[in-house]
Amino acid sequence: MVTFRRFLQRKFVRDTLALQVSKLISVGISFVSSVLIARLMGPGAYGEWALVASFVAIWQSFNLTGIGPSTVTRLSAAVGANNADEALNLMAFYIKIAAMWAAICFALLLLLGTPLASWLYSHEVTLLSTPRLPVMFKIPEPRIGTLAAIYTLVLLPDAIYNLVVIALQSRRSMRIAAVLENINLVLLAGCVVAALIASPTAPGMLAGRLIYSYTTMFLSLWLYRRERTKGILPYPAFTTILARARTIALRPYWRFGFAIALDRNIANFFMQIPMQIVGIFAGKEAAGYLQLALKAMQLPNTLTSAIFDNMQTVVPQAIGRRDYANLWRNFNRVIGALTIGAIGFYGLLVILVMAIGEPIAAFIYGNSWLPAVPLLPVIAVYGAVTTVGGVFGPLYRALGLMRSAIIVKIAALIWGTAAGVILVQQMGALGGAWMVSITFAISIVFTAIVTLPVLRQHAVEHILVSRSEIV
Repeated sequence: MVTFRRFLQRKFVRDTLALQVSKLISVGISFVSSVLIARLMGPGAYGEWALVASFVAIWQSFNLTGIGPSTVTRLSAAVGANNADEALNLMAFYIKIAAMWAAICFALLLLLGTPLASWLYSHEVTLLSTPRLPVMFKIPEPRIGTLAAIYTLVLLPDAIYNLVVIALQSRRSMRIAAVLENINLVLLAGCVVAALIASPTAPGMLAGRLIYSYTTMFLSLWLYRRERTKGILPYPAFTTILARARTIALRPYWRFGFAIALDRNIANFFMQIPMQIVGIFAGKEAAGYLQLALKAMQLPNTLTSAIFDNMQTVVPQAIGRRDYANLWRNFNRVIGALTIGAIGFYGLLVILVMAIGEPIAAFIYGNSWLPAVPLLPVIAVYGAVTTVGGVFGPLYRALGLMRSAIIVKIAALIWGTAAGVILVQQMGALGGAWMVSITFAISIVFTAIVTLPVLRQHAVEHILVSRSEIV
């Protein structure tokens, strides 16, 4: 009992528990809101919104600044060094890049979004048909591009909110950050559901999303003003950050996050390209079914995200200490435990879906969503492989294997897309589900093949050096 009490007194453990409790609460809120949204919108409107969100997400994949993860790393270092000037520069650079990118996205999607959507999502309608001469007309759907352009207006307020979260986490104010994240989810659910009750359409969803983004931005700024002078390093006032953002040079901070951003953004395509291919070849309703299945399977993954968050710190620290032998042993233990857990959990989930999935889905979501149920066993493959594969990111970044990881992702995306186009044309949304799972599986298997031998080689060399020093 005393040992357990001491274990709980460690800040790392308390931070992990705070994050995990926050994740559990977020799973519950996300599940309830996803049910309400799906029932209010129906497959057609929900699929249209999924295509809008995917349209913007694909464009976001061209953001190669890496501003989020690089700021997490550098701001934490600035806090540790008690360097107030560096903290100000990092936050100002973040705001400047976020504002520039938001403006570029809005301008280009406003110009190109509508014609591009009209070309991508046009569908054929038979207005006159005879046995010998069917007359087909192409009906364009430009609204997806218009909504996508308006949707980019959330980029800057969302970025400001994320900067406040990064600032809190960099100072290890995990409990306050966890509370803010949960309030954020409640506001998201409330704003979106209220907007959909008034108008259960994609424009209604967009209105709720805009209200939510600006509300949480002002809430986070209020919290930042309240908390900024607490802790070992007082943060600058937000007006000071804005003033510095106007004059700060871009070059000194530009290159650090490029490789990380490229790696993450390619991985984003693993989800978004299948969604777009399903929308193009199978229609909005099929995209809606795929989106709901992916959302449902992402909820269990949240339960292991606290482990991945901690691995972001533990793995680089071990490599920094050159403690490769212990890292090799512990890393393999983590992989083994996650593999057993993933097979057991998702195997049981597949059995339950096949046995009682349809009646439960009909009760929770309604009969109109039943076509999404057959997608869940296939998406479970994605859930299982990402549960195990999520630990490789911190490893290949810390080992300096970014180039190899990026090459693996590009190859997986090419192979997965080639197979996916054929599968979607034959099976619709189910083919899109297979495309997601195949692409992630290829990427994670080959990432393991690339990274684990390097870690093992370092571990063997470390053991040999230690033995020679003893002798």
